[in-house]
Amino acid sequence: MHTFFNHFLLNCASLIAVLNPFGNVPLFTSFTDTMKPETRNKLFRLIVLTGFGIISVFAIFGDLLMTYLFRIEMKEIRMAGGIVLIISAIKNLLFFPKKIKNSGEEPPLSEDEEIKQKLVPLAFPMLVGPGTLTTVILIKKEYSILYTISCAFAVFIIIHFLFKYSNLIEKAMGKLVLYIFGRVMQIFIMAIGIRIFFAGLFEMLKR
Repeated sequence: MHTFFNHFLLNCASLIAVLNPFGNVPLFTSFTDTMKPETRNKLFRLIVLTGFGIISVFAIFGDLLMTYLFRIEMKEIRMAGGIVLIISAIKNLLFFPKKIKNSGEEPPLSEDEEIKQKLVPLAFPMLVGPGTLTTVILIKKEYSILYTISCAFAVFIIIHFLFKYSNLIEKAMGKLVLYIFGRVMQIFIMAIGIRIFFAGLFEMLKR
């Protein structure tokens, strides 16, 4: 039981590292700084629900698509997933994300239009990206669908509270601290990617 709990925490930590909510809080806040507080809170709730929904669906059908439809073996998924995580971490470390601009010349958008405009890029691929989906498949391969969805649920509960209190967190810690923490998380993502890649490589070399 103790070992199971440790593995559960480790997998949750892996998902958190890949999702990088601490780095996304100041980024999402800057993207939505012109929105009303109630509209922003509604958007953040939808981002959490959409992200969790994407992961849940991928946990159920991702293996079917990648293993049976495209006939990809696990060692190949590990190697490709490791490369994706490494590249993603390097990109986030060395390049700054572009901000979504909203021209002041355009007429003001309604609440629903604002949410629709920003939901997709923020929920996917900014929060839930290819690295997250790869990590989900790998966790499911080692455990089960229910286990993977439970990990995702626990992680998104944490993300929900981070987004809900994003303004307070940003004021308390400061944008610089959150930014540095987000960059540090990329090192962990790269380390996870290297571990996954070599696990797949060693498995392939055994043949």
